[in-house]
This record gives sequence, structure tokens and C-alpha cells, in this order.
Amino acid sequence: MKRLLIIIMLCVLISGDTTSQINGSFVFDGFNRTWIAYLPVDFNQNESLPLMLALHGYTQNGQEIMQFSDFNTIADTGRFVVVYPNGIDNSWNVGFAGGSTADDVGFLSALIDTMQDRYNIDLDRVYATGLSNGGFMSYRLACELGNRIAAIAPVAGTMTDGSLTACSPQKMMPVLHIHGTADLIVNYNGGFGNASVDEVLEYWNSYNNCPALPVIEDLPDLVAEGSTVQRQTWGPCDGLTEVMLLKVINGGHTWPGSNGVTGVGNTNRDIVASSEIWNFVSRFSLESPTGIGFSNSTGLRVYPNPATSDVLIVESAHPITSSDLKIYSMDGKIAVNQHVAVGSGKVIADISGLTPGIYFIRVHCAGNNLTARFIVLPR
Repeated sequence: MKRLLIIIMLCVLISGDTTSQINGSFVFDGFNRTWIAYLPVDFNQNESLPLMLALHGYTQNGQEIMQFSDFNTIADTGRFVVVYPNGIDNSWNVGFAGGSTADDVGFLSALIDTMQDRYNIDLDRVYATGLSNGGFMSYRLACELGNRIAAIAPVAGTMTDGSLTACSPQKMMPVLHIHGTADLIVNYNGGFGNASVDEVLEYWNSYNNCPALPVIEDLPDLVAEGSTVQRQTWGPCDGLTEVMLLKVINGGHTWPGSNGVTGVGNTNRDIVASSEIWNFVSRFSLESPTGIGFSNSTGLRVYPNPATSDVLIVESAHPITSSDLKIYSMDGKIAVNQHVAVGSGKVIADISGLTPGIYFIRVHCAGNNLTARFIVLPR
């Protein structure tokens, strides 16, 4: 990695009494690199929080992805720090012919160090996501900075053919990929030097030693905007990793559920990409892929997630065999201990007493304890 000189120049803009939006910069490899960070409500530096790297698309900037992703709102509830870096000339070096030659991997690694020095982030829980060019950059981080990235979630961005061939990950990597089949900018089927979505996911499924066939689920068509979503999940893979595809059928080159216009083509409103991303990546850490120690299973589904009402629907592929349904808070304490009917694969959990935050629900099915993670939003 090139020698770096970091000069921290921070301008703190307080957006309220308990949350902060920070514009920052430092000199890296001879360039002034800039970023925006968001600290969640009631931020306390004694609390070591996860970090989300949110990477903008080509011609965009950190301010734009902050606005359309609305990660700040999710960060308040999920308790994590978000940083929105700016690429040089509004682009990232991902291997495009004639594209940026900046050392963006080195810059983002230095940015992680800066976030840790200033805000005491949890270095075991650093995640990367991005739209389009930022999605390509997320994959590059998985290939070259996997020792610092716990999970990635690219949106409408794949890998160049050269990057796919040269990729040499340092560890198995949980991957959530979101992509529209009608994407006219980064074609779902590849081309123009880019690998297809299927080729990229085949690579990570092979590297993570995932099951050959995914669990496929068609999500409800909640909003009639001309697109639907199919979830494909491969897992659990080696190291308790997982690969997931949210295939937006007839979706364009956009961020599903975004605030405003984010790209080109149809924007799906059945899912909120930012919520799906946090729900996925937050289950993984470098130290322990399943976070706080509960086993994760793709055989248990909870919805709506995030939850905005007093009930949560719990579905299992197998009949529930114990009447004890337990919900745990992030610190491992039992928040709900509910008796439910056995013999069915679907029950309703009463979450009326839960305050906004992250929880884990556990049920016993066919001799196994199944656990799923969900978020409760203010209601």
C-alpha cells in the first residue's frame, strides 16, 4: 500500500441535540479526500458501534447517497455509524477501462482507521454497500480488504471481468446483492466488460462453499409500480456465511425504496433496500459471523421486518415443536417469553412491549433452535 499522509480536518455540523452529521477530509496519497459521517441519536463514544461504508454511484457524491438511501434514519434505530465517502471526480477505481486510477482501497482502509480513532467504531463490524459504481467498489473491497470488511451489499453493481478473474479474497464473505433485471446501465446479464449477476454470485457461492441450490421466495407485491422481488438465499455456507440475491424483476438501475430518483428506470417500492441491507449485514462480524452468538437459520422468517406494529408474523419451514417463543435484546436478555401453539409452521408474536431497536427471536422446530433477527421501528 502506498505511503500515506493523513491530516485530519473536521468540521462538525450539529444537526440536533443528540445526533451529528460531520463533514470531514484528510490528505491521502496526495489527494484531499472528503466524506460525510453520521452519528446516530444519543451517540456515546464509550459505545463501540458498527460502521457502514455507503459508496455513491458514478457522477454522484456522498451527499446524494445519504439523501436517497436514508441510512441515517436506520442508523438511529439500528445503532451504527454511517460514512459517505466521495470518490475522486465522482467515481471509484474498480477496474473500468479508462476509469479512475486512485488508490481507493487504501483510502477506504484509512477512512476506517479514522472512524475508529474518532468514534470508537467496532472494527469487527465494518460493512460496505454502494450503488452502481459504488457496488463495484464494494466487491473490490471484498476481494482486497476482506480482513477489514465483515459483509457487503452491492446494489446495481457487479464486478468487471478482470476483477472477477483477479479476485483473491482473504476470507469468506457474506454477500447480499440487489439488482434489477431491466437495468440498462449495469446489465443483469453482463456485457461490455462486466460479469453478469449470475457469474458474480456463482463465484462467491463457490468461494464460500454454499449449497448448490438456493431457497427461493417470491416477496409480496405491495406496490403496483411494475416490478416484483424474488429472494434467493444460499446458506448457511462455510464459516456460517450466506449469499443472498434480491432479484428485482423489471427493476431498473435504481435503489429500491429510495427517497426520490436515484438512477434510470423503474424503482421498486415493495422493499426498502437500506433496511434489507442492514438486516443482512448486521448479522455478521469478523470475530463471529453470527454476531452476538445466536445461530442463524434461513429456515425461519419474520415479517414485517422492520416491524412497525404490535405483532410479528413468524414462519418456519417445519412445525414448531415447543410452546416457548423467546425474543432477546441485543445484550442477550429475554425481552419476550411467549407461549404459542405447537404443530403449526406459523405463529404470531406479540411485540407490543418492545421499544425501538434490534432483537432476535428464537423458536424450536424439528429438534433445532431457529433464530432470526428483526428491527422494531418507532410506532
